[in-house]
Amino acid sequence: MKNLLTLLLIICLFSSTAQSFTIQNNYMTASGSSTDNEFAENTYLDALNNGTIFWSIVLDSIPQGWEFSNCFPSCYPIGITNGTLNMVQGDSYYLNGHFYPNNIAGEGKMIMEIDDGNGTIQQVTWYGIAGSVGIINSYVNSNKKQIKYIYNLNGQLVHEFTPSQMYIITYNDGSIGKIFVTQ
Repeated sequence: MKNLLTLLLIICLFSSTAQSFTIQNNYMTASGSSTDNEFAENTYLDALNNGTIFWSIVLDSIPQGWEFSNCFPSCYPIGITNGTLNMVQGDSYYLNGHFYPNNIAGEGKMIMEIDDGNGTIQQVTWYGIAGSVGIINSYVNSNKKQIKYIYNLNGQLVHEFTPSQMYIITYNDGSIGKIFVTQ
């Protein structure tokens, strides 16, 4: 009987701290030209339990003049940096980060923290790049340890970038990003 009570206590403790959601991809790269109205990248949050989660943008490090917004699952106007989501077990929720470069080349990131109020806290990072071959090379050089391969759209491994081309980046953690190189 004592062993059964101990087992039940362990199960109750484990279930009260169990993860209530997962994020399909916690790190994304979005890119485009500085003249693009916007560029974005999305992932999904998968609900493992019913409940309410709280989200907030805990960091935005973007060039002066850029703006950002997000969709989770509805799209919010620029300037909204927190909210809630009532999730239903088994559902997946669209999670998207938008960058608006406003004709300014550069790179930046925003980080969203998602908290279920019961111990599950995860961050989602969007890294945005708007710009030239030089800016893309700088990004690749500063992230060499995280990048596994870079391919062109023909599936060929590349080491140099050509303007006006799209490239696919595979990261060591298995995630995938895309980069568009302008002039």
